[in-house]
Amino acid sequence: MVIKRESNALELRGSEDRGIISPVFTMKRRWKLPLFVLMTLLLLAMGCQELPVLFRPAPTPTPTATPVLSPEWQDVDTYRAAMLPTFADDVVLVESPTFYYIRARVDWVGEAPQVSASQITHYTNKANEPLDRLYFRLLPNKPSYGSTLAFQRVTVQGEEAELEYEVENTAVGVILPRPLQPDQSVEVHMEYQVTVPVGNAQGYGTFNYQDGVLLLSNFYPMVAVYEAKGWNLSLAPDYGDPVYAETSFFTVELTVPQGMVVVTSGSTTTKRNNSDGTTTWTCLSGPMRDFMVVVSDRLESSSLAVGYIRVNSYYLPEHKKAGEEVLHYARNGLRAYQQNFGPYPFAEFDVVEVPIYAGGMEYPGLILIGQQYYDQGGEYFEFIAAHEVAHQWWYSVVGNDQVNEPWLDESLTNFSTVYYYEHTYDRARADLAFQNFVARRYEQIKGTNHDQPVAQPVFAFTPQDYGTVVYGKGAVFFYELRKKLGDGIFLEVLRTYYRDRKYQLATPEDFLRIAEGVSGQELDDFYARWILE
Repeated sequence: MVIKRESNALELRGSEDRGIISPVFTMKRRWKLPLFVLMTLLLLAMGCQELPVLFRPAPTPTPTATPVLSPEWQDVDTYRAAMLPTFADDVVLVESPTFYYIRARVDWVGEAPQVSASQITHYTNKANEPLDRLYFRLLPNKPSYGSTLAFQRVTVQGEEAELEYEVENTAVGVILPRPLQPDQSVEVHMEYQVTVPVGNAQGYGTFNYQDGVLLLSNFYPMVAVYEAKGWNLSLAPDYGDPVYAETSFFTVELTVPQGMVVVTSGSTTTKRNNSDGTTTWTCLSGPMRDFMVVVSDRLESSSLAVGYIRVNSYYLPEHKKAGEEVLHYARNGLRAYQQNFGPYPFAEFDVVEVPIYAGGMEYPGLILIGQQYYDQGGEYFEFIAAHEVAHQWWYSVVGNDQVNEPWLDESLTNFSTVYYYEHTYDRARADLAFQNFVARRYEQIKGTNHDQPVAQPVFAFTPQDYGTVVYGKGAVFFYELRKKLGDGIFLEVLRTYYRDRKYQLATPEDFLRIAEGVSGQELDDFYARWILE
């Protein structure tokens, strides 16, 4: 997430004359395939690993065949369809994952959207002890969401389940008919309705219907994380990211009025028009820890490719130029972070213009950027995009507790923008961007009573200090650690961290362990000075 800035000023030069290359290169059909084949053979002979955008075939259109849900939706192999072919085998890396099968329909009751859904959750007990209940997070019930998630029915193994609500009704315990033993699985069936606020001005506005754009952030019951101390039901305040979840697999069938554009995490596999004037979209995720949905009849899109990744930018018609500009920011970000941290494993990546109150917000395979920055443009628009793309590595693939240890992804993500600017421009511009957008925030409070330990839960900070300490001071820690270890060793730390914690949950101790192991240095004092003090 990027917190909204009041100022968009930064004295950088050299970007004013960058043109927007058309993302789709059009040829007459009779010449298109032969020329592409010739270019492919020529580039392979030259040792190129990535084809130029202008000579890449247009992305495959959204399928329109009748969707057929695999009877093996609890089988990881089903989800290879959402992965790059090279990384299809990654689906087996997630140990005993949770599977979600969600069938949801969106209807408008007057001006207000309402979601009616049925959900099957296939959960495996990975703990060393039996569980007498499963906890689900119900984030639409968070007061700032301005909505409700109400169950019509919840059953386990065909029996009506007893429910126990906790944490302001944002968590529900589903009592199991018998204890779930270690390594055993259970399926929980839920039927529920979710109301969506119209023009909600609280929080970040990511669960909202405004300006013809429907945002369904965390609309479904999400399994909580079971830890050594039990179920983690911590709830972030309105100025923090709410999701702490393990990597799972999602099959989502979403029915909406015809003419709507649907953008989700993962990949759309089928699209079917129904006789009642609706369209059903079937979407599959790869191994992801959350699933985001955006629905609108106002969005247009442009696409290009990074390697074999399809990158899509969705924007309002009046912001076509900015929408194509951010498409290139996303392309440059994916290139930079893949080169420096490790591969992006999914087949698609989406950037969506939306009316939210933060600068941007991250989800697996999908990022949101605030509509106001499409109006303003400028250098901070590019920085927001670079930040949110970096979250695909730190939060999406490598997860962490965003409520109690938010710095582990936010600080590292804010620092990671350095690699975007170095890759896209040069080291001098990277240092200038980091100084203006990151370090300066911390320098303004350094030595005052606002200078706090970075390693605190979101709720330990005021809204102002949260951004300054977590996004500022925490990012400067990584910047200084890079100088201490040297560029090569530090980069190997990040690459090892990414490989070691891929699709898993990471802790600060994991990062410190890896940093010390790769560098051969004792870093406790350095870490304590920046993060714990």
